[in-house]
Amino acid sequence: MQNQAATGDKDWNILKLLQWTTSYFKSRGIENPRAGAEILLASVLQLERVELYVRHDLPLSAEELGRFKEMIRRRAAGEPVAYIVGRREFWSMDFAVTPAVLIPRPETECLVEAALQRLEKNAAHGQRVLELGTGCGAVILVLAAQAPQHEFFASDASAAALGVARNNACTHGLEENVRFVCGNWLDPVHNRSARFDMILSNPPYIRRSLIDHLQVEIRRFEPLAALDGGEDGLRCLEKIIDAAAGCLRAGGHLLLEIGHDQKEAVAAMIERAGGYEDVTFLQDYGGHDRVASMRRQIK
Repeated sequence: MQNQAATGDKDWNILKLLQWTTSYFKSRGIENPRAGAEILLASVLQLERVELYVRHDLPLSAEELGRFKEMIRRRAAGEPVAYIVGRREFWSMDFAVTPAVLIPRPETECLVEAALQRLEKNAAHGQRVLELGTGCGAVILVLAAQAPQHEFFASDASAAALGVARNNACTHGLEENVRFVCGNWLDPVHNRSARFDMILSNPPYIRRSLIDHLQVEIRRFEPLAALDGGEDGLRCLEKIIDAAAGCLRAGGHLLLEIGHDQKEAVAAMIERAGGYEDVTFLQDYGGHDRVASMRRQIK
């Protein structure tokens, strides 16, 4: 391929490129080799993935082949597809992503589902919703798009991440629906008199000792601050649980994404913190405990 690609050989049509790239990725142990090849090639050609098969005999220009070859090199080195193409789909919405933000995961849709269910129960009453550690803004922007009658806020300690989130808000016409603030967890809002009806977060919850054992595309390319939950993986979860009750209205909900094996430890933290009731754990599509849900006590 390399010699032909350099000269723009017309034999390199879409189908042959997909077949070659899939085989090459397989030989390098790359996960989901066919899907990765499709997403990269569709990005180069500015096509939907399904169009690749409708136009399977379309030859690529030398310039297109050159850009695709560079994408293949980056993917073979372990760089995530989402960073290479600069976007990731989440809840049927496209979000720009950069190495400054964690790539949205399918399991986080469980957090979104839980939040929407609770917002639907209060559809007639405007709710104040805060996301902590918003990253690219995917979670809060989905909520704002699905339930625009409510007020939405989002914080992140990373100014670079907030820049990505704000750009995504503008892309989806939601820049007036979400207010973004920079700061660590609840620090930017602790002094505000108005409390929130819902606080939610997908904080770092991976044990530090496990970071080096993650897939190369995660440990080498995704932001460490969005992954490292401290020695036991519970540091950020505990901080949020301890502080959130003071920022919630009576009856307000706290929703947290957790690790698949952290249910018992998180339940113990909630008990120690006090101030919460109706504690439940929701499972993701794989049957793992994924979201801790609790309500501030009504006194």
